[in-house]
Amino acid sequence: MHFEILVEGQAELTALSILMKKIIGDYGHPHTWKIHKHRGIGQIPDNPATRPDTRDQTLLHNLPSKLRAYGEEERDDVVVVVLVDFDDRPDCVNFKNELIGLLDYCHQKPKVLFRIAIEELEAWFFGDHQAIKRAYPNAKQQVLEAYVQDSQCGTWEQLADAIYPGGLAALGQHGKRSVRILEQKRIWAKEICPQFNVELNQSPSFQAFREGIRRMMA
Repeated sequence: MHFEILVEGQAELTALSILMKKIIGDYGHPHTWKIHKHRGIGQIPDNPATRPDTRDQTLLHNLPSKLRAYGEEERDDVVVVVLVDFDDRPDCVNFKNELIGLLDYCHQKPKVLFRIAIEELEAWFFGDHQAIKRAYPNAKQQVLEAYVQDSQCGTWEQLADAIYPGGLAALGQHGKRSVRILEQKRIWAKEICPQFNVELNQSPSFQAFREGIRRMMA
């Protein structure tokens, strides 16, 4: 099986470039994958049937047209994987149903696995405290233990308090999309994901991603 994986940005690309091998084995033996990053999550278009604005490179804005394009290929050996953050949305089920509903705008529906990281990708890191501590031996245990797994609580901010020298205050309150914070999130993914035990990770949203991928392998 080949997996076409659509993600929000560089941190997700970095993480999955490491984790896919841990989840399904070495590339090409027999499964393959390609990860496509975007410039943030964006919004689902008001009319998903329209062509996307080429100036908008966010994931959700382009998702309807990309799903149509994959469907037109009519390949049984390709699975499209869409990974997005839940962020501050009020209802995960409704959000997933919105994503699934985009398939109604496809003449031919591709095989798709929709997965949502709750609250965001960094929740997966909190699912393996040992991985964090191997990557960052000075991580603050009290902060790690205070985090409520897969909760909407400012996840990346808590991770910053746990592992960044001086915590979130030192990193700077520049907003989630600032270049500095996005780069730091990429670094965290690069350092923590090689330490992952994908079988023991305690994040429910990571477990759902892992098991979904493995089901599609069959």
